[in-house]
Amino acid sequence: MPAVLLIVTTLVQENAIPTNKSGFKIIIVNADSSVLGESIVNDLINSGYLNFTTFNTVDEAKNAILDGKYQLAIIIPDSATEKLFNLLKVYTESDVHSNDLFSGDLTGIIFLYDPGLQRIVKNAVVMPMKTAIQLSAVKVLMAQYTEEVNKSVKQHSSDFADNLAKKDFFENIPDFPYKNEVIKRFSEELTNKATEGPEIKLPVSPTLNGDIIRIDEETVRKENAEYKPNVLQNNIPAFTLFAMFFIVIPLAGSIINEKNHGTYKRLRTLPVSFFEIIFAKITVYLTICILQFIFLMFIGVYIMPILGESPSLDLQIKYPALLLALIASSFAAIGFGILVGIFASTHSQAATFGSVMVVILAMLGGIFVPAYLLPDILRKISMVSPLRWGTDAFLGVFARYEGIDRIWSELCLLFGFFGASLFLSFKIFKRET
Repeated sequence: MPAVLLIVTTLVQENAIPTNKSGFKIIIVNADSSVLGESIVNDLINSGYLNFTTFNTVDEAKNAILDGKYQLAIIIPDSATEKLFNLLKVYTESDVHSNDLFSGDLTGIIFLYDPGLQRIVKNAVVMPMKTAIQLSAVKVLMAQYTEEVNKSVKQHSSDFADNLAKKDFFENIPDFPYKNEVIKRFSEELTNKATEGPEIKLPVSPTLNGDIIRIDEETVRKENAEYKPNVLQNNIPAFTLFAMFFIVIPLAGSIINEKNHGTYKRLRTLPVSFFEIIFAKITVYLTICILQFIFLMFIGVYIMPILGESPSLDLQIKYPALLLALIASSFAAIGFGILVGIFASTHSQAATFGSVMVVILAMLGGIFVPAYLLPDILRKISMVSPLRWGTDAFLGVFARYEGIDRIWSELCLLFGFFGASLFLSFKIFKRET
């Protein structure tokens, strides 16, 4: 068990910060058909920092985020390049030393976040991307500025050559042999050089008075959903599930006591079946799980705002979906406890195996670290963790404002796990007795 914990913990810690090896996925929607949009897309994708995918429309991106398949979308508007190049006009018409040089109508890049995205993960991902986008904009702006300068220099050179070529410019020059031929040849060469013009290359990373790209940040919401998810939307479901599955120790212990002390055999002298005895335990521990959840909800709504700056838990959710997610998760935890109790022979076996397995399943299920940060192999393994199904169901309710129709697959998996655990427990118990 320590070896398994070592492996899982190390792999999770290695991916605590999102990388291109993690499951953190980002959508790019480029509505700008010009150079800035192309530059941002190429720079982000070629950076190799994270996993980027291009989508055609904003609506497609929002739906993919609400489905939990992607955590972030970067929206580049159609007027991005035009607004960026407008800064050159501001530059030529304003005081170079003005602090308001780039305070005009800046290009607005939009970041759309998954409602379930944790703040610490968001900050770790967003800051490097903001920097990369600003640098892309600087590169494009200075390339355009260089082109404008070259055009201006060529125009001034051409005007200067035209002035030199005027006849009155050479009238005060004393006569000398072949004067007219020299003047003509000189004028032709000067005109050719002026037409070619000098190529001026400016530095691509100048010091600018402020950002030249505005980043607007939004959380993707369902229609008519007026709420702002906070850290409690993630933590309460996570620790509720963690507490639920730790009932494995008392639940398994009660089953072991009944097996070892002959209690079950004495109960069977009464007209009761195995399932009647088990469902009595289910009723008791389902009540415990619900009370745990209510207690943690009470802390989120009333206690956390008093203890710190954390806002109150937002309860603008769909309660039928919440109730089913709570019952399904509780049943899965109870099924796990019953299964451990049937398999184990002693309290030590049940306590050791049960507690360690809960910790491992919690790590794989996104309780301590979001599942999308896990390396690929652990992410695939996590799909068989009942805590992962419970976490996804609760996040769908709390963070994404989803109803039963959107978390139905997770509910089926949780109820299915409970049914399979109960069936397997009955078969093993029947064989042993």
